Amino acid sequence: MNLFDRILSWCIVGALGFGTALPAFADEGLIKMHCGKCHSGAEPKGDFSVHDLGTAPAQESIDLWTASLDLVKAGEMPPAKKSQLTTSGRHKLVEFLSDKVQSYAAQSQHSHEIAPRRINNREFKNSVRDALLIEDVGTHQPTDNLIGDSLYEGFDTHGETLGFSNFHLEQYIDSLRKIVDATILDGQQPESKHYEIDSRQIRSAHTSQNLKRPERRGKREGFDFLDPKELAYFEDFPVVPTTGWYKISIRCTGLDRGYYEAEKTGIYDDDPIQLTVVMGNRERTFDLPDNNIVELELTEWLAAGTRLRFRYPTDGLTLRGNGNFKFQNAIAGEYIKEHDPELYQQVADSIVNKPGRRVLRPESWHHWVDFWRGPRPRIYSASVEGPLFDSWPPARQVALLGKNPSVEDAASILEPIAERAWRREVREGELEPVVQLVQSKKQSLGDVAAFKEGIIAILASPPFLLLNTDDLTPQEEFAAKFSNFLQSTIPDRELREAVEAGDFESFEGVYEEVQRRLESAECDPFLKTFPYAWLKLNDINFMAPDPDRYPHYHRKKVSDDMINEALTFFRYAVEEDLPVTEFISADYSFINADLAVVYGIDDAPQDSKLRKYTFTDGRRGGFLGMGAFHTVTADSLGTSPIHRAIYVMENFLAIHPSPPPADVLIEEPDIRSARTIREVLEAHRSDKTCASCHQSIDPFGWAFENFDPVGSWRDAYDDPTLEPVSKRQRQKRPKPEGIPVDASASFLNRAEYRDIVGFRQLMQSKANSDRFIRCFVTKLLTYANGEEPDDYTEIEKIVAKSAEHDYHMIATIAAVIDSPLFRETSR
Repeated sequence: MNLFDRILSWCIVGALGFGTALPAFADEGLIKMHCGKCHSGAEPKGDFSVHDLGTAPAQESIDLWTASLDLVKAGEMPPAKKSQLTTSGRHKLVEFLSDKVQSYAAQSQHSHEIAPRRINNREFKNSVRDALLIEDVGTHQPTDNLIGDSLYEGFDTHGETLGFSNFHLEQYIDSLRKIVDATILDGQQPESKHYEIDSRQIRSAHTSQNLKRPERRGKREGFDFLDPKELAYFEDFPVVPTTGWYKISIRCTGLDRGYYEAEKTGIYDDDPIQLTVVMGNRERTFDLPDNNIVELELTEWLAAGTRLRFRYPTDGLTLRGNGNFKFQNAIAGEYIKEHDPELYQQVADSIVNKPGRRVLRPESWHHWVDFWRGPRPRIYSASVEGPLFDSWPPARQVALLGKNPSVEDAASILEPIAERAWRREVREGELEPVVQLVQSKKQSLGDVAAFKEGIIAILASPPFLLLNTDDLTPQEEFAAKFSNFLQSTIPDRELREAVEAGDFESFEGVYEEVQRRLESAECDPFLKTFPYAWLKLNDINFMAPDPDRYPHYHRKKVSDDMINEALTFFRYAVEEDLPVTEFISADYSFINADLAVVYGIDDAPQDSKLRKYTFTDGRRGGFLGMGAFHTVTADSLGTSPIHRAIYVMENFLAIHPSPPPADVLIEEPDIRSARTIREVLEAHRSDKTCASCHQSIDPFGWAFENFDPVGSWRDAYDDPTLEPVSKRQRQKRPKPEGIPVDASASFLNRAEYRDIVGFRQLMQSKANSDRFIRCFVTKLLTYANGEEPDDYTEIEKIVAKSAEHDYHMIATIAAVIDSPLFRETSR
């Protein structure tokens, strides 16, 4: 049983006196009257005794004190059903507990020092990019060998979870070598070549393991992209032969947008036809004009071995059959049957079914492949020229090493690289081992290749691969953390100099810099990765909704839309500098046509663009109404109020209920007659051991029972015994009535709701709003520091600073950065 459960159970059994002596509290009368006779003596109820608190907080009991303070402030302790604590009495109890906690904080020597941790793969790629002054680590997928980062509560910045081993280091070195080899070129300038690509030289790569089947080629009139799963490539240019700049020109257009009904293709008429150029792990996507030829031009630095591919980016053309493209060809037959019945009859009359083989009906997709006119990109021709260089060595290499680097100048050449990579000035003599390495390699490798070895040594060293190390000054450490927090990379010289000059020693200085970086779009990594981690969006398909019951979710890749909805909302709230509570109080979100289907909205524009939409029924808006939340917390076929309650408590209120105790034998109740999850849990709560926890957990989850596993609204539960059926069968068969959903609940403090509308109002109460803001601050610090903060008093100071600015986003983020918990000081 965790602290929340222990403290809460202390008050659930509240009584009128104690059987044994208690510690001498300043408000002993309130404690005696409202906290229960059952929590003292040899066998206190709930495995908690008030003696555990002692007379004042200590290192071993401070968590109990802060948990008590939180529950009393929220009105959940003592519970209203068991106590008659007056408002003035509660105020006195809060004041008493708060004074005790603050006195402990003032007297204790709390260390805010953060343990070193390994940079994660995301930070590694960004930091190598910026240390080497390049656009990205390369198109040849040089980091694909790295071990995937483990997550802690969604975060990839958690120090203990990341870990570091010799194998990690070996993989880093291997990756760095590939990156450096594609960045620094040696020898004679490569000869440039020009490739002219005719449409008949474009092939569609295999999408299955059946390599015997010939690849589809383009025709004289052009290469049409049919199956969105297929990747096309140039027959005479399958991979990049030599590293360098390449100019790629593509003559193309978009064809037949809206020719077939969007309801059949799954592609909205208002969505432009697009073409994506895939260069390893770098992609560029272009909107194509309808029926007008356009020439796309790209100039890209491509690494040798990069595969150049092209694809049609759409989530449509999957609605027929099992989703494979071949089944979509039947749409062509249906269109011809309606618009050209004579042609349809000709095709039907020409069908010859072979004896002993499956009979193919006229509507079968097999007969209509050559008649397909679905929306698609077409490439008429293309050209590739490269590698191209304005100078030799390339200008990007000269910026890094100079025009004619000599190992005699190794120290001066490598020092700026090391300074960027190590996030600080290079100490005297610190580069000497690297310089000696470079000089020792000159004879066997030559000057340029020797410098490669030196750069790899710099980037494979602890000062680069580790964060929060003690070799940085407080100013250097702050600059490194500031940059890593907002941009997931090393700090630039301007930031380090500004920190050194004292520009960020005040809250105002930090606030201005955060605001400036947001306005200049320098915080994209934070705006994407923090909410993705906080909301645990990585888990959205961990137990994906059943594809037979929820085909729209899978066929249209709605999980991607749900993730983007959450990220777009977060970005909007931060960039508009809205109050933190907007996340749970807003009556709007950002949806497109596919999300509108899930949410039951019939007046959204029919395209894939996310737009701000205001809900008028009180059910949706903000994080609580998003399909991402509903799906992350659901199972494949059903929903669990427990899962959703725990998600809300942990991610929005910073309450961490514990799992059932492992050492307690719980007899499973008879649930054979239970028809709903409520009846199952009611039977479960008949065990007193389970009831104490579920009283505090369940009310946070029942409100969401009207949302099914994909977040669609339901008034009744579906009958789980019915097999999923096709859309045609659903139209013929009347919908079963099902069992009505009961989404009501009451809390221990007598607050109650009838449905999600009432619950959303309760979440906006002062107590829950304060909890949400405190939780947001805690999550920011966890992301920034790589560990959860445990200094309750300092967190309260951040919340208080945020309150001075009406809890607006930028001020709250700045207050976190300006706090001792971020700065790792005792200020």
